[in-house]
Amino acid sequence: EALRVLVCDDGHGVDHDRGGGAVPETFLFFLDADRQNLKHLYHEESKVVWNGQALKGRDVVTRFLADLPTSKHEVQSLDCQPVATGGDGSDPMILVSVMGTVQFGHKDSKPPPETKPFAQTFVLGKDPVNDAYFICADNYRFTA
Repeated sequence: EALRVLVCDDGHGVDHDRGGGAVPETFLFFLDADRQNLKHLYHEESKVVWNGQALKGRDVVTRFLADLPTSKHEVQSLDCQPVATGGDGSDPMILVSVMGTVQFGHKDSKPPPETKPFAQTFVLGKDPVNDAYFICADNYRFTA
């Protein structure tokens, strides 16, 4: 199911009572444990830059993400804010910034996977047809 609710509050970044924490937790949960469901978060016109590699479209993005080694993310910070509306009072696009650490590779492998810091920025838009937010743009980068 697509992201149905995402709202920003007035200074706390994310309104967890109304589901605002859904984006990074949902995305990173799917990436770490249930990659087949990532397809529900993207749209045919979604664009992703993953450590400098540009991708476009739901199928291309989800195929790329499915081929990554297993992962374990830990979110250390999360910020969210509306960035634009259509000028007609329509729902805003929303900018979500996430920072944390990640391990790619199986935890029991030899040598064990390296923990790397990462930063990820999502731009969310609302699909007027199904009234759900989806990831319009996504930039993921190792920061060290």
